[in-house]
Amino acid sequence: MDSSTLEKLAHQFMVNAVRVAPGENIWVEYRGPKAKVLADACAAKVTAIGGHPHLIDTGADAINRTIGPIAAAGIAALGEEKLALMKTMQGYIRVDDDADQSKINLPPAQMSLYKKALQAMTEYRVNHTRWLVTAAPTEEFAAACGMSHPDFEAFYRDVCLLDYGKMTEAVKPLQKLMTQAKTVRIYSPAQETDLRFSIEGIPAIPCTGTLNIPDGECFTAPVRDSIHGTIRFGPSAYDGQRFKFIRLTFKDGHIEHAQAESPERTAMLNNMLDTDPGARYVGEFSINFNPFIRHPTGSILFDEKIDGGIHMAMGNCYEEAPNGNKSSVHWDMVHIQRPDYGGGELYLDDRLIRKDGIFVVPELLALNPENLKKIGG
Repeated sequence: MDSSTLEKLAHQFMVNAVRVAPGENIWVEYRGPKAKVLADACAAKVTAIGGHPHLIDTGADAINRTIGPIAAAGIAALGEEKLALMKTMQGYIRVDDDADQSKINLPPAQMSLYKKALQAMTEYRVNHTRWLVTAAPTEEFAAACGMSHPDFEAFYRDVCLLDYGKMTEAVKPLQKLMTQAKTVRIYSPAQETDLRFSIEGIPAIPCTGTLNIPDGECFTAPVRDSIHGTIRFGPSAYDGQRFKFIRLTFKDGHIEHAQAESPERTAMLNNMLDTDPGARYVGEFSINFNPFIRHPTGSILFDEKIDGGIHMAMGNCYEEAPNGNKSSVHWDMVHIQRPDYGGGELYLDDRLIRKDGIFVVPELLALNPENLKKIGG
């Protein structure tokens, strides 16, 4: 990626999204050496503004080398150190490389301890800093999307340099509908999906380029014990584990049955959902609408914004849309309702608002792809 594009991305990330001010401490985290190129550009932008970047390496090599030899007590102490450092920060950015993260080789029990040790730091970061998570446009990421690296970089520029200020206006009617709604139904016979739950009394939060880039979603949370039915999610990855599909059946909000593509993957899925009691409940429900993201990439940062999709997070809820569920897990799973993925319908209070991935009520038409694609000029 050329220096001009890196500069534009760093400006979008650090000025428009994180809103760095002179004198501030900014945590600049990168997951792997290929993510460091973009992280370095962001750190340079922080310095140019007059802030103080703190570069943090959480790539696979760093995790394997530093966490691998540590006993449980040491992992807990490391979590406390990271929390103390985070409390000195005003802003945060993380640049991911999912291909690098798949190289983490900690035993599952140790990985679980590490995640639990970081939970307090993560919660403080989410609730008390201006934060942004993005991904590096690597060759591996391009290959996973079936694209050449130059074509992928052009796609990456489109989704990251979108005019998110104008998207902010387009999402307001959806936020209003979700805030006022009591019930949700997600229905897709072709995808073995019929799921119902309540969102009554829980705020709806639009996301249009201030916490994630790329962005394009509006999220809330189900009333914790209200979910009933079955949903099938498409390809999903978490903590370096990849699944071709995930089918979940809920009763009173609890995941009673979880299945993946094989007995071995089903066993791994259930092991991950048993990390703690909250991991078998849902902490987030979101409607997605980024017009440039059409197919799964393997990076949840992109996939949870897929046009025509919804996503639900197993585990911890967000403070902005709380349903009381607590967990060290926050696993976003995506369900796409466009015809090329089997179609489907989305209802709020038994009113059809989107069919086969296209909004069908007048107040939401501005969120359809032919309209959102125009906002970049």
